[in-house]
Amino acid sequence: MEKEEKIVVLKKYTSPIDANIVKGALEASGIPAGVIVDSTANAIWMAPVRVVVFERDLELAKQVLAEADELPDEPGDEPVED
Repeated sequence: MEKEEKIVVLKKYTSPIDANIVKGALEASGIPAGVIVDSTANAIWMAPVRVVVFERDLELAKQVLAEADELPDEPGDEPVED
């Protein structure tokens, strides 16, 4: 029997789009990641969308996010061009 790996929340977002951008960046860096959405509550954009990783990858995932300036941090923080 294989040992189950613990999954932990890396970061929470209000937008599934932002969460999926982060997921893609992590996967491009070789870190398996997932997005968990409570579809019932999120239908009205109230529930957080969670980006999850294996616990063994948590510190590396945090480094990837810290080094990726172009990733959205919080809603409304994306640069706006005039």
